[in-house]
Amino acid sequence: MSFHAREPALDYYPCRYGRCRITFRGPRAALRPPYTVVVGGGETFGKYVEDPFTDQLAERTGRRIVNLGILNAGIDAFLKDDALMEIIRGAETVVVQVMGAHNLSNRFYTVHPRRNDRFLRHSMALASLFPEVDFSDYAFTRHMLAGLRAARPEAFSLVVQELRAAWTARTRLFLSHIPGCKIMLWIENSGRTAFGPEPPFVDIDMLQAIEGEIDKFVQCDVGEDMTDAGLDEMVFPDGERAAAKMMLRPDAHARIARHLSRAVGMRSGIAA
Repeated sequence: MSFHAREPALDYYPCRYGRCRITFRGPRAALRPPYTVVVGGGETFGKYVEDPFTDQLAERTGRRIVNLGILNAGIDAFLKDDALMEIIRGAETVVVQVMGAHNLSNRFYTVHPRRNDRFLRHSMALASLFPEVDFSDYAFTRHMLAGLRAARPEAFSLVVQELRAAWTARTRLFLSHIPGCKIMLWIENSGRTAFGPEPPFVDIDMLQAIEGEIDKFVQCDVGEDMTDAGLDEMVFPDGERAAAKMMLRPDAHARIARHLSRAVGMRSGIAA
């Protein structure tokens, strides 16, 4: 007889809100005003972390926090979902995590409407820039963009320009639909990745371009928290260690909660 140890796993208490088809991390929060929504990607979802910054924010402020974090999301996942936008518009305060510019549809390529990291199709304009590239080889945006950069670095700069322009326009449009207090959260990881600091292709000039659309701005650099030692405080199966290394450590979540709680408790001004 043999015994197999059960691999560690977190219960994310998966839940849905209203007519939205996307599953979020729970427990499900009551959408009874007043409530605060946090919109974002995997960092907001808090994968592999028992106490994500959204939960800590609720504890620190006493507010009802709705975690609308979606793994690998871009702004399209929210803007193109009427059910989600209804929830976001009903919030007293909306925290918007700065998400990368790679996971949104643009003039060069289209992403999946809900799983924004999925590359669906390219345009003729992109094919003309990279005639030697077989786009059927790619299923994910990061993989595709890495292939384009390797194939023609000079042409890739045009793609980056388009991504940044699309991000700025789409983010401004998204913010224009939010009547409540809008807080932009920039979780900056200064550690170098394949495309530089996270989130990809977003810089301070882009954030300054949308400054007039937001009420507060919170910048939080978690680079020093992204140590291998922090992995010991996370919960993940052995086979997902590489994926866990890409996620925020518990110390990073605690840092974000501290910075964000000061802004959420205020009605105007800038938090740093």
